[in-house]
Amino acid sequence: MEQPTQTLRSIGFMVFGMAILGFIDNFVILIADDISLWQFHMTRSAIAVPVALMAGWMLGWRLWPKRFWWVFARNLFLAGAMIVYFGSLGFFPISAVAAGLFTSPILVMFIDAIWSKRAIGPIRLLTALIGFCGVMLVLKPDAGDFGWQNLIPISGGLLYAFGSVSTRKWCEGESAISLLWGYMFQMMIIGAVALLFIEMTTGGGDGYLTRGWVWPNFQTWQVILAQALFSLVGIGCIMQAYLIGEATYVTIFEYSMLIFAGITAWLVFGVAMGPWGILGVAIIIITGVVIAVRSARNTD
Repeated sequence: MEQPTQTLRSIGFMVFGMAILGFIDNFVILIADDISLWQFHMTRSAIAVPVALMAGWMLGWRLWPKRFWWVFARNLFLAGAMIVYFGSLGFFPISAVAAGLFTSPILVMFIDAIWSKRAIGPIRLLTALIGFCGVMLVLKPDAGDFGWQNLIPISGGLLYAFGSVSTRKWCEGESAISLLWGYMFQMMIIGAVALLFIEMTTGGGDGYLTRGWVWPNFQTWQVILAQALFSLVGIGCIMQAYLIGEATYVTIFEYSMLIFAGITAWLVFGVAMGPWGILGVAIIIITGVVIAVRSARNTD
């Protein structure tokens, strides 16, 4: 009974983590006019890293990774994905950004097939194509007229897919807390270096991506603090889900974030997806489930 129990626990961790992120990430739009993406990442991580380390130490968890450089490389993929993701949140509705991010299970199939030298059958290829059409339905109706910039969230999905595959290939046996604080620490360094570069070159602009260091107002501090604490719990749950569960099954439940994010955007901000966007989300979820199940069964 141990394997079914672990599978159920991993699903519970994944859904809970996605519910937290789907809720809290909606509020990033409130700070885009006050601070930069880089300051957000630096200050959020500066809060999150000590909290994660202290919690891990108090609970007796292993804090230092077994394979430091593999974990470091894996975290770079995830850091890149989150830079694209949170950067896009300053310009696109969360439904569009999340849809781009959740091309990752489709891309995981291709990356894993190349990495493991396994063929992909016609059914999964067709399903992937249909799923990509679903992403386009969400991106176009909810993000205005379609252009190359609408594809930016998909680049986050590509980096996230590399992060997911490398978690399985490089980080087996690592503790969730070592992956979590390491990722957050790298985000803090990237944010700090970007801010320093902006100050040394342009002195800072007035945009979400070009603004230098500013002293945040009270609301922004609230959002940053909430993001730091809630994202620690959410991301920690997701990492734990992958560490204890079968990744191909756990991946299916990542799609619950699309639902939680959409509901939060509607209830809190009054931003509702149109019918084409809802259809696109449904297609993304269905095709993602089909791909994950058939991949787990090694069927075409």
